[in-house]
Amino acid sequence: MRLQDNIDFTTLTWVKPELDETLKQARNALQNYVEEGENPHELKTCAELLHQVQGTLRMVELYGAAMVAEEMEQLAKALIDAKVSNRETAYASLMQGIIQLPDYLERLQSGHRDIPSVLLLGRVVGYIMGARAVRAELDKRRKRMKE
Repeated sequence: MRLQDNIDFTTLTWVKPELDETLKQARNALQNYVEEGENPHELKTCAELLHQVQGTLRMVELYGAAMVAEEMEQLAKALIDAKVSNRETAYASLMQGIIQLPDYLERLQSGHRDIPSVLLLGRVVGYIMGARAVRAELDKRRKRMKE
């Protein structure tokens, strides 16, 4: 039996309401960013809130869920830095992840294992990681062009 199988999810019960509220604020910040003229402050707020979520999930030892939150935070930062080519798809994926994470945490509360790919989060993480790989490739090309 793996250590992950023995985690007591009662600590999640203590922090879940705050996580839900923080994710709601992140969703609102992203929605405001997209709908009201792309104010960079809103997207920075979203990234900061996702960082809070990620830290809390690590504290309660939900590393799979924390990984998803971290990838979403990194995507938000990539959007801030204009390092994502397909911004609309990135916004949609980020929003999908923010919306689905509370449901995933509810699954964990009911005793399911912390495996993000069990839900649709796998697709969100896949897109986010793909966007980061594209960004890395673009950075390499820019570097070569400067040489």
